[in-house]
Amino acid sequence: MTHIATLSGGKDSTAMLDLLLRDKKPLDHIVFYDTLHEFAAMYEYIAKLGEYFRARYGKEITILKPAMSFEECVFGRISRGENKGAIRGLPAPQTQGFCAWRREAKVAPFERWLKAQSFDEYKIYIGYTTDETRRRMDGNEFLYPLIDDYNMSEADCTAYLKEREMENPLYRYFSRTGCYFCPAQSKRAFYQVWKNFKPEWEYMKRIEAELLALRDGGEAVLNTSWFAGNLTCTDMEAEFIRLSRQGSLAFDDEPLKDCFCKI
Repeated sequence: MTHIATLSGGKDSTAMLDLLLRDKKPLDHIVFYDTLHEFAAMYEYIAKLGEYFRARYGKEITILKPAMSFEECVFGRISRGENKGAIRGLPAPQTQGFCAWRREAKVAPFERWLKAQSFDEYKIYIGYTTDETRRRMDGNEFLYPLIDDYNMSEADCTAYLKEREMENPLYRYFSRTGCYFCPAQSKRAFYQVWKNFKPEWEYMKRIEAELLALRDGGEAVLNTSWFAGNLTCTDMEAEFIRLSRQGSLAFDDEPLKDCFCKI
């Protein structure tokens, strides 16, 4: 039996991994999905975790990458179904269901890697906490040690890492981690990208502008906006500036957490 742990770089999966290794639980592979659009701070954090796991436990992190770029995904055309021939556009899991970029950047690389390894049997550790029991998936291959073995909540994971000075610096800005343009983020998170991560925000603006130009030129584009209500980056900038001047940054909570980005 091969045991695999998925590492997102977030507090829950990091705490889970350290607990599994500390308690000498069976663990053969640690897998991190590099979507190619993580924050620079995430890459630095994963490198530090890699050094720590290697030095203390003799474990390496396997980094998986997508076979196509984000832009190939976004500007690619739908090959079948009612939207055949249309340009896919930006991911919009709130309206389109499953995130196409997550499939290309996380699911497909993991499936290719599993196939190449030819494991006879395997188990996958998932870092869901006691706050997320409803997210448990069917299938005997999934294990949930934070729920079943350690009875830990998200707050417990935060405290565990804080006590050991293992916190991801991105939590200074965000309540969750992921692609910097993740459409499942809250408006508050996008405000932080706009305010503190200018190159990432400018990339979002460029991709959106190119898709809008294609649509205005007569192309069928499924989604041209990062935001609900077809709001553009320019629209959001105006709102962020207005709220900043008012000193009233009141945002809704994160709209979506069922993006399965931890697996």
